[in-house]
Amino acid sequence: MDRTSLKEAPRVGRTVAASMLLCACAPLLACLAVVAYVKARFRGPGVRPIEVPECLGDTPGVKTMSEVMETLRRVEFHARMPRALAGALIGLLDLIPMALNTNRITAGLVYPYPSAFEPLMLESRDGTPVCGMLALQEDAGARPALILVHGLYSCKNTIGILDLAVRAFYRWGFHVLALDLRNFGDSGRFSEAPTSWGYRESDDILAAAEYLASLDQVTTVGVCGVSLGAASTLLAAGRAPAEGPLSGGVVALNGFSDCARIMDHVMTMGRPAVERTGIDFFFHLLLAAKTLLSGPRVFFDLRTYTREVSCQYYEISSEELDRKASPVNAVREIEVPCLIVHAEDDFIVPVRDAEELLEAALDNPMVEGLVVPTGSHSLYPFVSRRWFFEVLHTFFAYWGDFSLVSDSRSWAVGADMDIFGNPNN
Repeated sequence: MDRTSLKEAPRVGRTVAASMLLCACAPLLACLAVVAYVKARFRGPGVRPIEVPECLGDTPGVKTMSEVMETLRRVEFHARMPRALAGALIGLLDLIPMALNTNRITAGLVYPYPSAFEPLMLESRDGTPVCGMLALQEDAGARPALILVHGLYSCKNTIGILDLAVRAFYRWGFHVLALDLRNFGDSGRFSEAPTSWGYRESDDILAAAEYLASLDQVTTVGVCGVSLGAASTLLAAGRAPAEGPLSGGVVALNGFSDCARIMDHVMTMGRPAVERTGIDFFFHLLLAAKTLLSGPRVFFDLRTYTREVSCQYYEISSEELDRKASPVNAVREIEVPCLIVHAEDDFIVPVRDAEELLEAALDNPMVEGLVVPTGSHSLYPFVSRRWFFEVLHTFFAYWGDFSLVSDSRSWAVGADMDIFGNPNN
């Protein structure tokens, strides 16, 4: 080896070490950048004017799913980012939040919400405490509210939910509740209730919707759920009456159709070797970390965890839980506006699940679907951001009731009790 090579060796070593350090710190730097942006960009109360999509215009008379679907199908889908790059980006941004979410103490510590959002705790229908961050539009009359529901191993403090929450509040003019399902995020701190694959999570959503519907500032309530949150949303919609708290419509992003099958699939995914190894390892690792830190013992398999923990806690058999947690059994009964969104290249929840849901609801005029060629597992904000937000905004603006919006200060938060009377006062 010549002298030049000997001199270059330390420099190469330092470069490699610096690169490894940068890669290790990249998730932390990404989190800090998001936190700084949110705190600098979103301050104070929400907007007063309602931002109604131009494609809707005035929609008097009877509203129908066929009418709004005509509008939604005209929204052009353009993939701006490859699936692999979008997956890497979401992994970079959400790696730390998802890791912290495995422990009750650290869950929800990053990606704080703007000051307009305040902590909320309420009781689910079975008495389980659930938490969220609620933002009400001040001094703006009665408006629709939107509930956002995360997926498995996630919580409200992830980039996708936070991004949608601040957009719906500050730009679209909705009241917004970012909800933590039981066993995740802030809700996991106050209860031992385990995940039930949507069986009891649907109670969490219905309880949150009923609470919002009871507020005088709220006209209608809509729900947007992702993955597990999407399945829970469909189950809740199947139990909600047409004129009930979910009359503002529900959107299910990449939700599964069959509970038993999805548990087996995410633990033994059949896909190319690199993806299978990475995703399978990630799911097993998150389950092991969460059960190690939260008890009762370490689990590496979702089916075993569900049978030995969830079924025991809720006093239900595995077969009955599978049946009650499978949205394919509920979509026929949905009476509220329901939109199912899925991507053909979703390898976590295959597109066949969306096809089964839509086939089961074939005779239900309130259930429609949009299946796009790419977007992976709900990576639409990265793959086709404009399309994604325009579809959601159009759907919820169409079904939301803005008829009571005004600039009157009498609708300020808390004023409703004085105006309309409090029977307990």
